[in-house]
Amino acid sequence: MIRRILKIAVALSVIGFSYGQARDTVPNISFALVGDIMLGSDYPDSSRVPPDDGVFLFSDAKKILSEADVAIGNLEGPITNSDSCLKETSTGRVYAFRMPPSLAPVLADAGFDVLNTANNHSRDFGSAGRYDTERILDSLGIKHTGRLGDIARLNVRGKSISVIGFCTSPGNYSLLDIDRAVSIVDSLDSISDIVVVTFHGGGEGKKYIHLSNTVETFLGEDRGDLKKFAHNVIDAGADIVFGHGPHIPRAIEEYKGKIIAYSLGNFCTWFGINIRGVNGYAPLLWIELTPDGELADLKIYSFEQQTNHYPVLDSENRAEKLILELSKSDVANVPVKLLNKENIYMK
Repeated sequence: MIRRILKIAVALSVIGFSYGQARDTVPNISFALVGDIMLGSDYPDSSRVPPDDGVFLFSDAKKILSEADVAIGNLEGPITNSDSCLKETSTGRVYAFRMPPSLAPVLADAGFDVLNTANNHSRDFGSAGRYDTERILDSLGIKHTGRLGDIARLNVRGKSISVIGFCTSPGNYSLLDIDRAVSIVDSLDSISDIVVVTFHGGGEGKKYIHLSNTVETFLGEDRGDLKKFAHNVIDAGADIVFGHGPHIPRAIEEYKGKIIAYSLGNFCTWFGINIRGVNGYAPLLWIELTPDGELADLKIYSFEQQTNHYPVLDSENRAEKLILELSKSDVANVPVKLLNKENIYMK
């Protein structure tokens, strides 16, 4: 009888150990997040298109992007051959981007899984340009989000992930209607294991490098109350929130155990966008969540665009240092995982 009890006890301990091992070895879900991507524009002429179909644009970043379970960036403009530019001006100055379809394969080759089109350039060539973009991304196996009704949905090792983009421009999920955003995110949270919210908002340029505690305006436009928006969508169920639009990096905040990156700046912008000084810092934010959506790891990989108009590894870690400095000055809760790591750059 005693021997039998001992056998049962040993068996239970073995089972418990094996279960514990299984729990410990369940892999986290990794996200690689970047800001603005504009591969090159052939409008009004082809002088701003990279050579060799841009095959080199993500040469330094590809390893990290492709290793992530989910790599997400902001596509700053349409991929199209449409000639219907909606931003012609009488002065002759046109702030419109048109990425030729021949460049699009580099996005898939780099490892992007989702691209956001909720921004002020997605309709530079109207609805036709936007639908061309979605069709081309579909053909490459890249999901997209931004246009009303367009939400990216993925499945990673049995976990459902929803990615939704917001901005301040018409025809997109609105960054300005926070109550509506909360309702949408709450609905996504009810059907998804993990919800990622990305947004395009805030003032543009170095003047706006510090995060505002209220509504931001730029060129007379309402560019959103970013802190209020981010906090509210996390309250509604978002697990990660990250922004872009100011063309410079901004602070990162930890709110209720969730990460908010208020701007990841420019990442790969081939001409037409200022990359001088801090505008050329190109961070890549690496986040790992447990299968239950809890924060497991956080890293900033520093790239820069001053050397070229595409991301090059930065041995000085300037993007990481700037973001940490801004976080200490601009938000209430700097992520502990950033404070505890003096050098997280991948050698």
